Amino acid sequence: MKKATSMWLAAIVTAAMFAAGTANADEYGKWVRDEKQKTLVCEYKYETKASTKAKPGYAVQKAVIYYADADRKNWVYYYNAKNEPWARCAAPSNPKYDSTAMYWQHIGDGKDKYVDYADKGYCPAPKDGKNPIPSFPLPPK
Repeated sequence: MKKATSMWLAAIVTAAMFAAGTANADEYGKWVRDEKQKTLVCEYKYETKASTKAKPGYAVQKAVIYYADADRKNWVYYYNAKNEPWARCAAPSNPKYDSTAMYWQHIGDGKDKYVDYADKGYCPAPKDGKNPIPSFPLPPK
C-alpha cells in the first residue's frame, strides 16, 4: 500500500512538472477579425533568448492576415514589438502553402520587399526568440 501511494504521488509530481513545462511553450491567441482594418490578428507569445529556468522570459508579437487585400491576403505577416513587419509565412490560400513545411520570406535589405530564405525548409525565430516559429493556427474561413 505504501509503495502504491508513493508511486501515485510520483506520477502526480511528474505530470505537474510536464504540464508546467508545456504551459511555457510558444503559443498563439485566437484570431480576431478587425472589420475596420480588414484584418485577422492574433498574438504570438514566445520564449525569449534571455529566458532561464529560474527566470522565464516571454515576449509577444502579432501575426496578421490582410484578408481584403488582393496582394497580401495569402500571407501571415509577423510584426515585432515595435509594430514593424519582419517576416511572412504562406497562408493556406497561398499556392506555396504546405501543411507539412512552412514557407517563409523575410524583409530584404531594401526594407520594402520580401525575399525567400536561402534554405527552403528554414523556420525563423523572432530576433529575441529562443526557438524557431513552429507553426501558426489556421485562420477562420
